Amino acid sequence: MIKEISNFYIQSLLAGVIIGLGDIVYVVNENHIVGSFLFSLGLISILLKGYPLYTGRIGYVEKWGDFYKPVGGMLPIIVMNFIGIAVVCSAANASRLDLSAVDAMVSVKVEQSWYSALFLSWGCGVMMYLAVNGWKKTNNPIAVILPIMFFILCGFEHCIANYGYFWLWITGDGYSHMAERLAELPAGFSVNLLIMIVGNALGSLTFSKI
Repeated sequence: MIKEISNFYIQSLLAGVIIGLGDIVYVVNENHIVGSFLFSLGLISILLKGYPLYTGRIGYVEKWGDFYKPVGGMLPIIVMNFIGIAVVCSAANASRLDLSAVDAMVSVKVEQSWYSALFLSWGCGVMMYLAVNGWKKTNNPIAVILPIMFFILCGFEHCIANYGYFWLWITGDGYSHMAERLAELPAGFSVNLLIMIVGNALGSLTFSKI
């Protein structure tokens, strides 16, 4: 039982790490088509390993009581996804990589209206469900790559990936300036992030339950 719990939390963290690596390759790549293609390899890796990723699992929730389960629940998955992506994105900012392009990306994401965040995260949820479902049905990587490229090139909002972009931005001037960066965030940032979490779920559930 202890090993099962440990594996679940470690794998959930590693899923966040993989999405964080996808964030990094997208930010450093000026060609968004190439960047979105390479990002999709992250989800393929997660599916191959069977790691728990919130946006890949939320469409398969049967009972809302399962949301809080200590093993397999969506709440611990999203928390560990967030921790994993924050760790890898913080480490990336300590490297020689030029991640300055994330500044403009974060500005657009945090300043949008709540209804924009809801629609764009709903669209991402739809594409994530189609990608995961396509993999389950075919084991064909193209079934994963196309929906992922679709949502990225459309500018849809993926709550886990966005949290990574946020950490790339907040640690961009070094850890001593994190408080200053936090103070620059619009008041609605936390609300928009919560909306994206809900929107991703609604998008996935729209097609998984009908």
